[in-house]
Amino acid sequence: MILFICYSRKMTKGAANQLFIILVFLSLFSALSDLAMEITSNMAPLTETEVFLCKISTYSYLAIRNSNNAVLLLFLLALTRTTFLLRKRWAKIAFWLPYACVLAMLAQNPFTQTVFTVTAENGYARGPLILVLYAIALIYGLGGLAYCIYCRRYLPLGKWGALLSLYILSHVAVVIQFFYPEMLVEMYFTAVAEMQIMLTIMRPEERMDTEAGVLSWTSYQTDLKNIILSGEHVKIVVIRMQNSPGIRHHLGDYAYSKYISEIANGIRSIPWTYPNRVELYYERPDTLYLVIDADEKGTGDIKELLLSGTRESTRSYKERGIRFEPYICVINCPEDLKSADDIIKLGHIFLKFNDESKSVLFAEDIVSSKTFAIEAHIEEILDRAIRNDYLEMYYQPIYDVHSGTFRSAEALARIIDPEYGLISPAIFIPAAEQHGYMVPLGDLVLDHVFSFVSNNDMDALGIDFIEVNLSVAQCVVSGLADRIFKLKEKYGVDPGRINMEITELNFENINDIIMENINKLIEMGFNFAMDDYGIGYSNIQRISNIPFKIIKIDKSMLDEVFTDSGKKIMEYTIRMLQSIGKCLVTEGAETLDEVDILKKMDCDYIQGFYFSKPLPSAEFISFIEENKNKKA
Repeated sequence: MILFICYSRKMTKGAANQLFIILVFLSLFSALSDLAMEITSNMAPLTETEVFLCKISTYSYLAIRNSNNAVLLLFLLALTRTTFLLRKRWAKIAFWLPYACVLAMLAQNPFTQTVFTVTAENGYARGPLILVLYAIALIYGLGGLAYCIYCRRYLPLGKWGALLSLYILSHVAVVIQFFYPEMLVEMYFTAVAEMQIMLTIMRPEERMDTEAGVLSWTSYQTDLKNIILSGEHVKIVVIRMQNSPGIRHHLGDYAYSKYISEIANGIRSIPWTYPNRVELYYERPDTLYLVIDADEKGTGDIKELLLSGTRESTRSYKERGIRFEPYICVINCPEDLKSADDIIKLGHIFLKFNDESKSVLFAEDIVSSKTFAIEAHIEEILDRAIRNDYLEMYYQPIYDVHSGTFRSAEALARIIDPEYGLISPAIFIPAAEQHGYMVPLGDLVLDHVFSFVSNNDMDALGIDFIEVNLSVAQCVVSGLADRIFKLKEKYGVDPGRINMEITELNFENINDIIMENINKLIEMGFNFAMDDYGIGYSNIQRISNIPFKIIKIDKSMLDEVFTDSGKKIMEYTIRMLQSIGKCLVTEGAETLDEVDILKKMDCDYIQGFYFSKPLPSAEFISFIEENKNKKA
């Protein structure tokens, strides 16, 4: 049953999987040999054929059964990523010497009959040296049991308990069968314990991505943790495939898994110096992790090595226009990074440090940067910022074309972390969305903005309203409108002073809860703007039906305004949206020429670095006071 599960679920790759299969095969052959020995020697006197078969069965049983303990210990070492402890010659000799003694004793037994005898008259009988075999088995057993106890930190409690039970059940069974040879319980107990390991430790759904036939992402995380714990030196090669979404869309999910499997087979076919020290893992949808022993010499030009290895296995895909073009990050562990979390993080974000001129990046060139330190600890930074309010609001003035003054501003959040300093929203906003911090972060932003409006005389500054972004995570919370109403009451702010922004892409996924929140807030007197117009697919009919007062045109449209087509698109967009009663804000203006052409097109508002970068609240107020009576 165990072997069927292993092969049907493709659990044949990886050192731990292979050693477990060997262990199960040895147990099976031990059981068959034990049964054959019992059957052939059960009723004396024996025929000459029965004597021969009994001897063969006994030699097989003793040789195979005594190897079980050694293989079990090797399995434990592979499972905990500590096999490297046996790489020194003296360690190998110490490990295999007891089993070599077993083989030597069995080899001399035909001449001395000191381990066992089989005669036609009396059948099978133990010899005096059989106790030495039991003693050797006890050495392996106690050594393995001690190491299993030591390895408690490498395994979750349930899995560790299952592994410990194998040692306990096996040794209890050996003791029973030693004193009561007619009770053949040893192999039964072993089979039960191995099935328990199969169900708790070697779970196919955890260890393998069975569709791709590669060790799973869960296995990678577990093994990486054990590599760090054990202090093993390895080279980790992160392989991120280019254009993975396009390839998956072209092939379909099933064929895409087959494509990954062929790439994996090609990587395995590389003539590694130590192929048993190379492990391959897969994180869906597009990343492979190659963990290579630090002693492996053949990893000079790693990209060329991977491409040459996969050239044949992916030939049929190349003929269909699908090329294996990986981005690669090489991490020396623990020299470059000593934390499993940091290694996993780097594997996910290393492309952010690619200037597109390199397809192979090295961790040593990345990990010393402040940006990586921030990216690697962004969850901690976000949690700290929300708990301790390390948020600071910046305000970017928005120019009113018709009055020639600054009549509004956009509120933009910054994190000022005590350890890492100023954190850009380009880093913490995507991270907050990914890790579930957007709602508490958004609530804190709203509190700051309402407090700012309440504590400053907007009329005296000439500011009509402040714009603040709402994330889709906030909008789908059914109690959003009630929370904002409480802020309005708390700070006594006129709702007309606050303009909520929702990006066009988020608005495309709008649902009933979002619309309910929007309508409630509009009824309270708040206004809304669609941000980043031009990067999505909204049409004029849809925009005319949304209850938004302001449409903010994305910088990408302004960047094309000096081309013939870009100018016509911008002019048409402004006229079209103004014709249905929308006010227009164009974002990203950086030059006088851009401002002049937008004025000629009669755009309502202009926002950008030409006028001012986002400013801390005190500097913003100073800027507005200095410019409120000037025509820009």
